[in-house]
Amino acid sequence: MEVNQLNETMGAEVTGIDLTQTLDDETKSAINKTFVDNLVACFRGQNFDSPDAFLKGAGYLGTPVAPILTNYLLPGQKEVEALTSDAHDKRVGGIVPQRRGLTWHTDHSNIAEPPKATMLYGIDIPSKGGDTQFINMYAAYDALSEDMKDFINGRRVLHVYQASRAPRKMGVRTKEQEDSSPGVWQPLVRLNPDTGRKALYLNDMRMEEVEGLSEKETTDLLKELLDHCIQPRFQYSHKWQKGDVLVWDNRSTLHQGSAGIDPSERRYLHRVMLQGEAPVLAN
Repeated sequence: MEVNQLNETMGAEVTGIDLTQTLDDETKSAINKTFVDNLVACFRGQNFDSPDAFLKGAGYLGTPVAPILTNYLLPGQKEVEALTSDAHDKRVGGIVPQRRGLTWHTDHSNIAEPPKATMLYGIDIPSKGGDTQFINMYAAYDALSEDMKDFINGRRVLHVYQASRAPRKMGVRTKEQEDSSPGVWQPLVRLNPDTGRKALYLNDMRMEEVEGLSEKETTDLLKELLDHCIQPRFQYSHKWQKGDVLVWDNRSTLHQGSAGIDPSERRYLHRVMLQGEAPVLAN
């Protein structure tokens, strides 16, 4: 196993590991440490012959969980989803929005125990466009002024399925899905249990209200924090290769997809999310 940094901000490239094989405890510990230490880990050259094989490989980094929405699940699967640039893909069996994920977010922050990590497996990769971009939320928090840290430490934010100020619309839910996730108060600054470090915990799609602030104060504060986070110095943009398995820490990063894919090409990936824990409020 060889590990190389992807850039100065975050991310590690892992080679010499085959996630289709049985891994010993030492190797499993090493790949999990690489993920935790670097926030984003890319396992190059993977070749899963089925969604079940990908699901088994994902299990080396955590416990796969079912997504909130079932719209994108592969046939016969409870945890493995498809992400595609095609408006209609017969392998998924229905219409799939092309602009999914094109805003900064962290996955499923509107539930009590959001996934600790998300894994993507690159099957069809376009020659350009379709990068996945990340923000290091440890670094973004560390770079705040002490006055701002004092102001936001210990505060909570109400995360809902779709915030009133969300920059894009989310997928349509059933009544049962709406009732199962009415919203939850989450820390504005979150303590990562694996590292003990503080990270900003933001999601422009979900954040409705900051505890103790008016609507205008909430809007102004969240805009200031998001504008701070999206500075290039905190970012890493992943250029996909066929066979990449990318896993990232949802507790301490933001991510978004990028457009620019040639319509004559396609981007097709499989996704699995890993069980997380209730976010810990940082004081």
